[in-house]
Amino acid sequence: MTWEGAPPAGGGGDGCLTVAIRMPIRVLAVLVVLPVRLVWDALCAAGRGLRTALAWLWRRLLLPPLRALGLALAWLFRVLLVVPAVALWRHVLSPVGRGFGLAVRGVGLGLAWLVRVLLVVPAVALWRHVLSPVGRGFAWCLNGLGAGAAWLARVLVALPARLLWRAVLVPVAAGVAIAVSFLVRWLLVAPLVALWRYAVVPVARAVAWLLGALGRGLVRLVRVLLVVPVVFVWRRLAVPVAREVAAAIGHAWRVTGYVSRAVGRGIAWLFRVLVVVPAVWLWSWTGAPLARGARAAWRFVKREVVRPVRQAVAEARRTVRAALFGTPARDTRAPAAPPAREAPGAAGPPLLTKTLPHVPPQPSPAPPGVPPQPSPAPPGVPPQPSPAPPGVPQPSGVPHPPGVPYPPGDGSAP
Repeated sequence: MTWEGAPPAGGGGDGCLTVAIRMPIRVLAVLVVLPVRLVWDALCAAGRGLRTALAWLWRRLLLPPLRALGLALAWLFRVLLVVPAVALWRHVLSPVGRGFGLAVRGVGLGLAWLVRVLLVVPAVALWRHVLSPVGRGFAWCLNGLGAGAAWLARVLVALPARLLWRAVLVPVAAGVAIAVSFLVRWLLVAPLVALWRYAVVPVARAVAWLLGALGRGLVRLVRVLLVVPVVFVWRRLAVPVAREVAAAIGHAWRVTGYVSRAVGRGIAWLFRVLVVVPAVWLWSWTGAPLARGARAAWRFVKREVVRPVRQAVAEARRTVRAALFGTPARDTRAPAAPPAREAPGAAGPPLLTKTLPHVPPQPSPAPPGVPPQPSPAPPGVPPQPSPAPPGVPQPSGVPHPPGVPYPPGDGSAP
């Protein structure tokens, strides 16, 4: 077995310990890792399903109300806060602020003029014509006094002090420094140097040699009794066992992955056989026919019941409107023929349709107590006067319409 890199293929370079522990460790790793891998794959599948369900719930149930709520809150915020605030700023605060600014500016200009007239101008005149001449005269006096005091100090203090320093203090200080340095050198420094050179240094060297020898002995002892066994155990036992355990765990994880996928496929097959296939069969033989029947029934009811009822309601509404407000002028043009309808699934040329001649609409009977309204004459036909009701004589000079019987008791009958 090599120290670095993976062991050679075939196990030719592995030691006997590696070969002996490889198979038990792999079997034990498979037995330990298999439940963990199954639980991990189940949790991953459940997590994906839960993520999909939560995403669907968020997208279909939570997001639309929240979006509507956000839009409503935005509208309320705009209506209740932004619009009133903008109106308040535009129509109240801005004019008031501009007026206040103008007022403050006027007051400031007035105060500045007053300060300039009442303070600045008098102060400048006082400084220019009073304080400045007085200050220059006082400064001239002080300069003369200062020059005299400086001459007196130089003659009476500086020259005697310089003579005293050069003639007395400097020689005395030099002699004292020479004497003190001689005494310190021979009474303090020389004994200390001799003590360090002939007593402290030899003793320190001896102690350092003893401590070095003791340290080297301890290091060798620790190396022989501790480091060498630990390195041997690490190189010959811990590293091979750890490498084999890691390889066994990786091998077991891959093997349990195949087992987990096989178990998942088996569960999916069982779910498809026990749930999906019966549900599809039940829908194909029960739900789909019922849905088609309900769709056909709805179409029949819509075609045979709803449409006639709607047409009857429309006709009744037109009749009531004609009875109350009179018959409106009708379009005398022939209506367009409806397009031919083909039977579902029929193949071949389209069916021929025949256009019936136009029949003018007949006026609806007038309700009791309402005189009949004359029907409009078709284009190109002169209007015919309507006959007088029974009991009303025909006005003279108006010819009786042909084809209309005379009422009984009418004297105009031939």
